Amino acid sequence: MLHFDDSRIDEIVWSAIAGSQSGGDFVCYIVHALRGAKHMQEASERARTLERHRVPPQCYHQAIERIRDLAEEGDATAMFHMGKIHALGIAVKQNLAVAVSWYERAVAVGDVRAHANLGWLYQSGYGVPEDKEKAFELLSHGAGHGVHSALAAVGMMQLTGEGCQADVVQAIRTLELAFSRGYVNAGNHLADIYFAGTYVQRDITRGHEWLSRCVEQGDARTMAILGHYLVAGTHGETDVERGMALLQCAMDRGFLQAYAWMGSLYKNGAGVPRDIEKARHWYDAGISAGSKECSWALSRLLLESMPDTSDANQSLH
Repeated sequence: MLHFDDSRIDEIVWSAIAGSQSGGDFVCYIVHALRGAKHMQEASERARTLERHRVPPQCYHQAIERIRDLAEEGDATAMFHMGKIHALGIAVKQNLAVAVSWYERAVAVGDVRAHANLGWLYQSGYGVPEDKEKAFELLSHGAGHGVHSALAAVGMMQLTGEGCQADVVQAIRTLELAFSRGYVNAGNHLADIYFAGTYVQRDITRGHEWLSRCVEQGDARTMAILGHYLVAGTHGETDVERGMALLQCAMDRGFLQAYAWMGSLYKNGAGVPRDIEKARHWYDAGISAGSKECSWALSRLLLESMPDTSDANQSLH
């Protein structure tokens, strides 16, 4: 397995933005998500502190210029990051054509993350003509050289025969290997496979086992998913107490969607008594935590709670 070293890129970026008064610079740092980023916590704090100023990134372009210089000198990691910067629109206007060009240059000199990212683009047809076979080839290369998310993607393609010969047994093995190597979301894929029963015999118990294994790895998103399932009883098992505890744990770990899911449980009376005030409480808590989804959910709830004035309106001219 390869070790992906972004330390030089991290140093370049942080030296450019450390003194910035723009929250946008620190949001870009968070979105860039450099492997082993040393300043993520500080960036999050600075982004929150400066959020009210709504200032776009002011210094990140200086880092991009230095990364570009490195890339032009033949540094494969810098080439990969130039691709990622343009693919995501990090402090620049999103430009998939430029991103693909940089990824292709990085692939040519052997960067395995560029193989994976370019593979996903070909798989989806996002920025390039859709080409499932090429996607499978690129993702397989990344998977074979330590990109565990690419390994899970290969497993899902093997399951459906997307760009390759379908092989359900091998697909399950590939996903299990991705999970064992630390890509927790592979466990969620496996849970979904067993719940659906489309490619394997439906097995509710095994589906819950995979979700529980993801939870054991500390994955907040899975905590919320499993919590919602257990409270609502939508996936064959019901345990309201454990479900509520999992949703709360997901919130405590910063998974904001859990607030909206908790509110919806009370709004709809799914596994708990219908209670609009409790629904509003959780939506309000989510809004305070920064959840836009809760803002939308609360707006819908308030609209639905308004008295019907259609009869009165008919008398108005």
